[in-house]
Amino acid sequence: MNSKQTTLRKRSGLAADLDEKDLAILEVLQEDGRIPLSELGRRIGLSQPAMSERVKHLEERGIIQGYGARIDLAAVGLDMMAIIRLRTTHEHIRACLKQFEELPFVIEVHRITGDDCFILKALVPAAEYLAMIVDAIGRFGAVTTSVVLRSEPAKNIGGVLLMAAARPRRGASTTWAR
Repeated sequence: MNSKQTTLRKRSGLAADLDEKDLAILEVLQEDGRIPLSELGRRIGLSQPAMSERVKHLEERGIIQGYGARIDLAAVGLDMMAIIRLRTTHEHIRACLKQFEELPFVIEVHRITGDDCFILKALVPAAEYLAMIVDAIGRFGAVTTSVVLRSEPAKNIGGVLLMAAARPRRGASTTWAR
C-alpha cells in the first residue's frame, strides 16, 4: 500500500472516533481558536485537565491541524478576489501546479472534474495583478476569470456535518434539506 492509500485509510476512520464532546470542542475552537482551555472546559462540561487532554489528542490525531488569524483583506490592500478556471491537458498538470506555487496571489488551488481542470482563488490589490496571473497560466490552456463582487462568511464545519462524516449511510435522512 502506498503512502497516499495509507493516508486515506487513516483519515476514513478518524471521524468515526469522535464523540459529542469532541464535536462540541471542534465547533467552539472554530469560532474562537484562542479561547482558554479552562473556559472551553466550562462550556463543554469538562475539567481543564480533561479538556487539555482531549484537545491534545485531537491535535495529535491531525483532526486539529493548527490555529490561525482571520485577516481583513481590504485592510491590507487586497481588495479584489477572483475565481479562475483553467482548462488544460493532462500533460500540463505538473507544470500548472508548479506555476501556481510560484504565483503569490493564488491562494487556493483545486483540481476538479468536468470541463475545467483547475479552479483557483486569487487575491490581488488591483486588476493588473489579475492580468499577470491570467497571462502566466494562459499558456497552459483556456482561462475563465470571474471577479468576486461579494463573499458571504464561510461556514464553520458544524456537528451535523461531522456526525454525517462519522456515520455515512446510503439513503440517509435529509431532514436538514427541508
